[in-house]
Formats: sequence, structure tokens, C-alpha cells
Amino acid sequence: MALAGLEVQDRGYALFSRGMVLEGTRQGKRYSARIKGSAPYPYRAWIDLEKQDWGCSCPYTWGPVCKHVVAVAYAIQEAPEIFQAKRRRKKKTADPKQLALQELSDEALLELLWELSEQRPELMEEFAYNLLQRTREEWG
Repeated sequence: MALAGLEVQDRGYALFSRGMVLEGTRQGKRYSARIKGSAPYPYRAWIDLEKQDWGCSCPYTWGPVCKHVVAVAYAIQEAPEIFQAKRRRKKKTADPKQLALQELSDEALLELLWELSEQRPELMEEFAYNLLQRTREEWG
């Protein structure tokens, strides 16, 4: 948090104290969570204490740390129970779900996505928003 300016620290603490840190997970010393911010969809922020690395899906570029990462840092310090331990999966030779998706035609995949968008619109909106952010970053 020392890398964040005072305003970013205050805004991150406000997010944390208002309960905006959602669905946290922990795997070893890597913590990640969804954080409700100013966008219509939650951002995904993470902190890896072992590697001393962090990141967020938000478009913040005005400093090394955004308010969402600061909110996760406060949650780690003040409410570690937010973070559920993530079980490591045993490596399999092939994921049956992935293999099944690979067998579908483009039309069948699109139909599946449309059905998912009707059943879980918030998930599809979050995916679309994050895809747009990633595309903007890649294209500058």
C-alpha cells in the first residue's frame, strides 16, 4: 500500500469498509477477489505476497496501484476470512469439458453463449467488459 498515493489508499479503504470486496480466494500467498467499483461490473484484483506482485482488471494507469488492489490489501490485513482457500486441482491429461467444447461447431458455441447470456447475464456482461478492456490494452 505504500506505493499507492493517499487518495488511492483512502478510496481503497472506502471500498473495503463498504463491503465491496467480493468472492475472495487464496492459493498459497496469492489472494484474489472481485471488487465492486465504479464500473457496472466488478473488477478482479490480486496480490501475490510471495512474488510481491499485484494486478487488477481495471483501466487505472495513473500510478502503480489502483484502489481495487488497495481494497484487497486491506481485506488481507483486516478480514482474511473473506478469502476462501482454493484447492489445487490435480493435473489431468485432458479436461472433459474443454474437450467437449472443442468438438462443438462455431454455431453451436455461439448458441451456448447466447443461452448463457440469458441465464447469467451478469457473468456475460462482466466477460464482455473485461474482453473490451483487454482489447483496448492490446491495441493501445
